[in-house]
Amino acid sequence: MSQTRNPRKTEPLMKNLSVVVSRQAGTHATQALDSRLRGSDATAKAEKSPVSRQLAGGSHGNSVNVRHSRYNLDMTATLPFPDSFTHLHVHSHFTLLGATPSPAELAQQARADGLTSLALTDSNALYGAVAFDRACRAAGVRPILGMAVAVAPLSELDVQDGLGAGQLVLLATGPDGYRSLCRLSSAIQSHPDRAERAAHGVDWETLKAHRKGLICLSGGRRGCIERYLRAGNRAAAARYAGRLAGLFDQHTFLALEIHRDEDRAVAAEIAALGRRLGIPAAAVQPVYSLARGERSRLRLLAAIDRNCRLDEVPPGALADGGDPGLALHWLHPDEVAQRFREMPEALQAAADIAARCQPALPDGTPIWPALKLDAGETPDSALARAAGAGLQRRYGAQPDETIGARLQRELASIARHGFSP
Repeated sequence: MSQTRNPRKTEPLMKNLSVVVSRQAGTHATQALDSRLRGSDATAKAEKSPVSRQLAGGSHGNSVNVRHSRYNLDMTATLPFPDSFTHLHVHSHFTLLGATPSPAELAQQARADGLTSLALTDSNALYGAVAFDRACRAAGVRPILGMAVAVAPLSELDVQDGLGAGQLVLLATGPDGYRSLCRLSSAIQSHPDRAERAAHGVDWETLKAHRKGLICLSGGRRGCIERYLRAGNRAAAARYAGRLAGLFDQHTFLALEIHRDEDRAVAAEIAALGRRLGIPAAAVQPVYSLARGERSRLRLLAAIDRNCRLDEVPPGALADGGDPGLALHWLHPDEVAQRFREMPEALQAAADIAARCQPALPDGTPIWPALKLDAGETPDSALARAAGAGLQRRYGAQPDETIGARLQRELASIARHGFSP
């Protein structure tokens, strides 16, 4: 569901409803009410969806009081949840020494849980993109290619405050987005000191130059916006969110993570910031392992990366920042829905993001140069003519027969294997 970037200029979405909820939630409520009153198939489909199964019933969904003038009824409608959930922030073992699952394991887990699409967002690299794309297609899951990117602080004040680089999750909406991801990855990986570049983050000018075809998620717990808010710096959080919206426009989303009940207040504050700036908020739970019990392996990988003892791993080297209460493992869609039971619009936003992301990898079609050939000449005959002229320049007007035979074999091989335009 698309969201308008400037709510104050938006026409009211509901003419005959009095709803004390957001515009998007009100739309959901109206549709749910209409469906129930008409007994439509849409209601049955929503009630059977894997995400909303355990949330069926008034005590689990978001309830809003609705007066529907068409039927002149006062009813309490339960907001419907999306038919499916997509994990949008997922790491494989191609996040080197930072995550444990293989692309194939992720694809199989998605299939087992009934996911129709899945993102891969390894840190600063696209090493696993091809393997992930193939594994997802084999499992009947639509692949979404992305990358978690470290971005430099906005100002020197942030550096002085010790904020450091913040994380953004970037998703490709198609081939243009994949090319942008490749360029951003190259900006980090080709640097003479790529570890230092990854730690400091890509600069904002580089991000601006390579943003075409990308959806930007603010990064959750490891992103600057949530870190600002947790530090009580609301002005800086708003400034950072505005900078993202200025770069990515309608492709900007604020990432919400809920690991514990106390996280709900921060998530609500992020969502409120998004409403004020016209930026949607999406449910994004990070995945670094498939099972809860693999947390110790993540610490081991971090120790190997830092070449230190397990008890010497600094909190900042861990995906959870040293907080054992954060969930870094794969969550079933129903569990995600339960965590976001009070924010169904965030689940819907995640579904909307997934729907925007289309196949991004090159399809393997050869890209040939544009040849200027004489009338009636083919690429094969032009190559044979040029090669024959070169042979005479190198070996003379009457080269040895074996040399001429070798040239003919090579020309025939090029034509036979489709290496000519």
